Amino acid sequence: MNRWHRGLIERLDASGKELIWYAHKFSNAEIGSAPAPNEWSIHQVLSHLRDTERNVFLYRVPRILNEEAPRVPNFDQESWMREHYSASEPLDALLKDFSGARRKLIARLKKTKDDDWARVAIHPEYGRITLEWLVTHCYNHTLEHIAQLGYGYEKRLLKRS
Repeated sequence: MNRWHRGLIERLDASGKELIWYAHKFSNAEIGSAPAPNEWSIHQVLSHLRDTERNVFLYRVPRILNEEAPRVPNFDQESWMREHYSASEPLDALLKDFSGARRKLIARLKKTKDDDWARVAIHPEYGRITLEWLVTHCYNHTLEHIAQLGYGYEKRLLKRS
């Protein structure tokens, strides 16, 4: 496997750990309350990350690796949240599930060969997506939500000053 792909896997692994680090920086009250109207709470964000890790990334990677150009469905996050989200789900369970799914994803990616990263799936919105695109998207998706939690943590620190 080339250096770029190894580095991407390492960053994906590190970003999952960083996300969990940030999640533990908030009180239960902060985790359960939305920062603004029509925005998700930290608990909802973490639930979303766990669900996309399991139902999008961990689902698509094996399909790309084992099938010839599989058609993968779109993931409607708003619809999924309405139908599956539970505010009473314990935070520790969310984080454990996310970590477990991320570990499985990392383990699967570590077994890839260079040619695997060019394998494709067909997405209804994005068209042809490669494994490299999907893993990069997963990493950026995690970073997006780390930034969201990080900004919340910064605001919390300012309030204490």
